[in-house]
Amino acid sequence: MRKRVRRDRCFPDLATYIRQTGDTQARIAATCGLSQASLSRIVSGERIPRPAIAERLANYARVPLDSFTRVYLKRHARATATARREPDKVATP
Repeated sequence: MRKRVRRDRCFPDLATYIRQTGDTQARIAATCGLSQASLSRIVSGERIPRPAIAERLANYARVPLDSFTRVYLKRHARATATARREPDKVATP
């Protein structure tokens, strides 16, 4: 069930919008013309949406356009830092 949220309220990113409004990825994806799987990758920062999709999502969820890039860069900065601390262990014969 969707929570009541002021229409003029803006959110820092899509994940916050979903958490605070109770809207679903399936509903957002259907409304904005992409699959739920694609939206999931965008929300998690795995992918950055194409400009047309980013604009639709930003308008729908009232988030800044640059939030998609910020989430992506934040996720990949963590992954890079983890990889530097824990390099892949190579099996030796």
